Parts: sequence; structure tokens; C-alpha cells
Amino acid sequence: MKISSRIAFGLVIVALILSGPITAQDKDKKPEKDKKKAEPKKQPNVFTDIATAPIDYKIQGEYLGKGNAAQVVARGNGKFDIYQLQGGLPGAGWNAKSMRVKLEAKLDTEKNIAVLADNKGTIDPASGVLTIEIAPGENITLMRVERTSPTMGAKSPEGAILLFDGTNAGEWNPGKMVGDLLGVPNTTKKSFTNFKLHIEFRTPFQPTAGGQGRGNSGVYLAGREVQVLDSFGLVGKDNECGGLYGYRAPDVNMCFPPLIWQTYDIEHRPGKIDPQTKKQSSPTITVRHNGVLVHDNYEMKGASSKGNINLQDHGNPVVYRNAWLVETK
Repeated sequence: MKISSRIAFGLVIVALILSGPITAQDKDKKPEKDKKKAEPKKQPNVFTDIATAPIDYKIQGEYLGKGNAAQVVARGNGKFDIYQLQGGLPGAGWNAKSMRVKLEAKLDTEKNIAVLADNKGTIDPASGVLTIEIAPGENITLMRVERTSPTMGAKSPEGAILLFDGTNAGEWNPGKMVGDLLGVPNTTKKSFTNFKLHIEFRTPFQPTAGGQGRGNSGVYLAGREVQVLDSFGLVGKDNECGGLYGYRAPDVNMCFPPLIWQTYDIEHRPGKIDPQTKKQSSPTITVRHNGVLVHDNYEMKGASSKGNINLQDHGNPVVYRNAWLVETK
């Protein structure tokens, strides 16, 4: 869907005024340390339940309007990064070639709303409305939405190996559970070669954390990692959610906000064996994140073609559910 040249021009002007130029990759800013006396390291707030999350969580999220969308990321202490997207949300209208503008906002604790820099708009968690001024007297209005993966709750087909259904973790070592959810670390007792895996995961809300300390885990296949991370709103790198860690960034960052359940549907194929040398080539992997193809038959050079599935413990309370696997030929 196209937007008028006047609106597009207005969006660019607002971006330049409010935030200045941004690089293609968003980097976490680290405060300078006091050379004389270092401040004691503060542990970031961690929330695993929407019901107990602060107002920042109700402001954070995805917003959608006509031809425009936005992802609002809570950065802690009442601060927010807003990524305005032309054409829609990632996987639903926006792509890497579309315009992406960064704005900033701060919580007004008296009014319980977030106010954009220079009063160029507001975010009202009560109504779920984000308003952005693109020109004097001219605004765009976006409504807060919550997307659900089209493969969420997918039932295991006949013949599948049920890895976890919420009742027990007998297929895993050490079999750690968090209530009726699968915790970390856990490794399958069996190893696999040629298969399709469905698994659902949820990252915690850690507004004051950043980078690799924000909802970090990973789904390892024969020793190679499909990253799990709260990288909602970022561009998407190989070490962010949906990335093949150390290998390849996802085609699009399909990470949903934290505390929202997400899905991975992964197909793993072993490398072919050369009939003359008898050597096996590297395996290939296809990944769909929240139903969107982010890696298509990518060759994992140097990886093993057979191994266990491991859910990484990186010190964050990431949980999993509805995990099943179909061995293929």
C-alpha cells in the first residue's frame, strides 16, 4: 500500500528532527563507567507474567494503521524506542527495502501515557492508540495489535515423536519443567538426522536489559544454534531471534514482543554422501519463525548431520511448550 509523497516527506522530516540519522544496525548503548568508583551492577527487572508487568509493557508492542505500522520497544525507566515502518509490520507488508524511522518517547507518570520527543505524538495504553505528528496539524493514528503465529498450537501428526506436551519431560535430560512448561537447560535423550521440528517458546520481559542479556536461549540442532532472544523491534542479526548463530541473519526479523508465545518450524536435512569419496556434505536447514520463512534450505557448513536437540540455558527464564518432531526420509 502506497502513502502520499506529502506524508512520506513529513515522516522523514520528523525523523531528522527527533532522532537524527541511524545506522542500519541498532546497537545497545552502554553507560560510561566512573573511573574512580564503579557503580554496583544492577540486576535487570524480569517479568514472566503479563499480569504483573509494569505499564511499560502495556505501551510496548506492535501498532498498525493505513499503510503504516510501528514497533514500540521498552528500554526501561520509562523510555521507549519507536520504529516506524512504511507499508506494514515485518512479514506483513514491511521489508528491508521499506522505510524505517526511529523515534523516541518517554513515560508521563502523571498521565500514564508515553510522549514522543518534542511532543510530536503520544502513546495511550488505555486506548491502545499511537499518534504521530508528521506535519503541523497533520497526524497519523496507529492501533495496538497482537499477532499470533499461524502455526501456534499445531497438533503433532500421526507418527510424530511427542517431545513435550505439558505433562512430563521424559524425552529430555535433565527433564526440567517450570510448572507445565519446559524449562532450560534440556537436551533430548535421542539424536536425530532428518526431521521436521515444531516448538513454541516465550521470552521474558526484561526492559532494562539489552543485547544478549535480554531473553536469551537457543534451539540447538546437532550442535548448531537457531537463536532465541528478545530482539523485538531490531533489524535482525545472526545472533538475534531467528538467526543461525554465527552463520546467517534471518531474512526478516519476525520476533514478537516478549511474553507473547512464538513458534519455530524447522526442517533439518543431512548432507548428501558423495558416492565416490563416501564423504558427507554439510546439512541444510529451513526455518519458519512465526510462520514466515526466514531461512530457506541453508547449508550449515562444517556442522554435524546428526545429533541431539538442546534448549540452551543462558541465565534468562525462557520457556518452551508443544514440541514435536517428525523423522523424514
